[in-house]
Amino acid sequence: MKCLLLIAALTCLAGAAHAKGEQFHNPTAQFALTKPEGWVYLSADQNSANLKAVESGDAELRDAVAKYATVPMVILAKHPEPFPDLNPTFKVNLRLLGPWAGQTPTAVLDEILPTLRKIAADVTVVQPPTLVKVDGLDAGYLRVNYTLRAAGAEFPTTSEIWIVPRGEVFFLIGAGSRQDEATGSRAEIAEILQSIRFGP
Repeated sequence: MKCLLLIAALTCLAGAAHAKGEQFHNPTAQFALTKPEGWVYLSADQNSANLKAVESGDAELRDAVAKYATVPMVILAKHPEPFPDLNPTFKVNLRLLGPWAGQTPTAVLDEILPTLRKIAADVTVVQPPTLVKVDGLDAGYLRVNYTLRAAGAEFPTTSEIWIVPRGEVFFLIGAGSRQDEATGSRAEIAEILQSIRFGP
């Protein structure tokens, strides 16, 4: 359970520092989305480097990041890395429901919140866990603001998380951006979310 909570929290972290309408499709997961024009894919190594750069006062959390961080199914970023500011990102992980089987998506988000508060002391809930739809499926949505400290700098960050259960698994979708949207708008993130399709 602790591992799953950590992965959920890490998914929402933004990265610090191709073709129009290109579609990403994972037939095994029966998942697809469209990458906006100008956005880029981040590699697993780039994602790992961004996570390791995050500064937290919780030593246990830092150790867990190194141990439990998993490779997302897809990671999109507004700007190529390295980027000197907060790079808006959109990540999708696929996980087994496991101990969360039978829980509502909003209940899962309620359990994630305490882990998010370990990332930054100033976490403010902007939108508490709410039931929404993603491509017609029931999903939970959470939005928080906090100060992300990474590589010696501070970034006013907004993180958004969607939990989308499907059978025995759930899609964990996380997006990060600057609170003032100076490096990329949340309208672009909403565009990616609206492009998601589940099915063969």
